[in-house]
Amino acid sequence: NGAALAQTTIPLTPDRWTATDSLRFTTYLGRPSLYITRGVALASGVELRDGSIEYDMATPRSGNFMGAVFHATSAENSEVVFFRPGQSGTMEAVQYAPALNGVAAAWQIYHGNDANAAVVLAFDTWLHVRIDVAGVTARLYLDNDTTPALTVPRLAGVGGLSVGVWTGYFGRGAYFSNIRYTSRPPAPLAPAPPLPRGTITDWDLSQVLDASQLTPGTLPDLGALQWDRVHPEAAGFVLVNRYRRSPNAGIPIDPATGAPMVDSVMGGRVAGSKVVFARAIIQSDRPGLRRMLFGYSDGAVVYCNGQPLFFGTNPSRLRSADLGLSALDRVGSALYLPLQQGRNELVFAVTEFTGG
Repeated sequence: NGAALAQTTIPLTPDRWTATDSLRFTTYLGRPSLYITRGVALASGVELRDGSIEYDMATPRSGNFMGAVFHATSAENSEVVFFRPGQSGTMEAVQYAPALNGVAAAWQIYHGNDANAAVVLAFDTWLHVRIDVAGVTARLYLDNDTTPALTVPRLAGVGGLSVGVWTGYFGRGAYFSNIRYTSRPPAPLAPAPPLPRGTITDWDLSQVLDASQLTPGTLPDLGALQWDRVHPEAAGFVLVNRYRRSPNAGIPIDPATGAPMVDSVMGGRVAGSKVVFARAIIQSDRPGLRRMLFGYSDGAVVYCNGQPLFFGTNPSRLRSADLGLSALDRVGSALYLPLQQGRNELVFAVTEFTGG
């Protein structure tokens, strides 16, 4: 009806916004603006499941990460669409990713044609952004374009109703103006596609453990850990951040060369890094080798029946020379599991530094 399709402007006043970091109301490039240095600013009194979010954004040349959040349950859990003006014209210029349990945006996991788009961005100028949300799909439009710059066919499904604006945790900040929204009747939720053939569907996750207290290649007493049953996302991967709070430890950088300190990463000596164990049971009708395809981030040790079979690290700063903005290959590794007849216990020790 007409009331449901009415556009509402959110006032840029302190009583309508709550931020995780510095927030101020000012004038920028001739417009009343909301400015946040980093983090999330949520609008109060707004509930939006399906509809549109529109706003104008701008940042000085020192800024590089800004966007909007929707379906938020809190400042730490939401869907996020954000921009990197410093990567204008590349596939890193705009990206969708969910924010979950301490990850500002799980960009390493949600990456590629359904999450990234090459658009032209500029500093010190206003860019109009519109995000249309219908069911599990989101479409991004820039300026007056009628063709979406990015279509996200299946959102992560955070499940909230709040909306807001977002900047990366780098202290650079961004300005937002003319923030408004339009609610629409909810669209039917499309069923999840079938999982890839052979996907392991039942996993148990342990609690989060300090990486420094564990030894790569040696399992702790699994019976002493706390376990929760979890299931894969629609694409077939287990998104650990959905269930466990993530660290933001970062990769140590050599101050002299600016290169990642590989010895510290490979040796598990990254301050603040965490480990979660993921366990699955495989029933085999006969003994023998079975090939398993897998991907991981940021590090993993794979065990079968208590024996370590694989150790690798795949954090963003070690994947490429362009600050790690290349895609994480979800199934880029394979190993042969020496299965015994009957019950087999598969365990992944997953190490996380930052980025999802």
